[in-house]
Amino acid sequence: MAVLFCSTLLGCGPADKFPRYQVSGKVTFNGQPVEEGTITFADATTGQVNEGPLGSGGTYSTELPPGSFKVSVAPPLVETKGTGDSPPDLTEKNVKNIPKKYRRQESSGLTADIAKDKRTFDFDLKP
Repeated sequence: MAVLFCSTLLGCGPADKFPRYQVSGKVTFNGQPVEEGTITFADATTGQVNEGPLGSGGTYSTELPPGSFKVSVAPPLVETKGTGDSPPDLTEKNVKNIPKKYRRQESSGLTADIAKDKRTFDFDLKP
């Protein structure tokens, strides 16, 4: 009963440990909007990972706690046809506006330091 009281009335559950902020921005490739795919923010220290779809004009929006995040941008996944021996599978769509280096946090070089007063991040991908 005490645990229920603490987590419901006082907000001391694990989800309330850090505030969360609406983070948004735009992804472009050589100045042109990247309108399909996913942007992912990962904080290796806390294990926090959030992603958001890219939309019209290359815009995205997601909710994140404060911290330092590595960022990656990946093409959308498309379903491949299965065969009699194997089921359908998901694979990255072949796109020209998201170079391979940006598809993994380890190689993208993109970062975002989320804070109360810093919540907008635009990323212009280069070949």
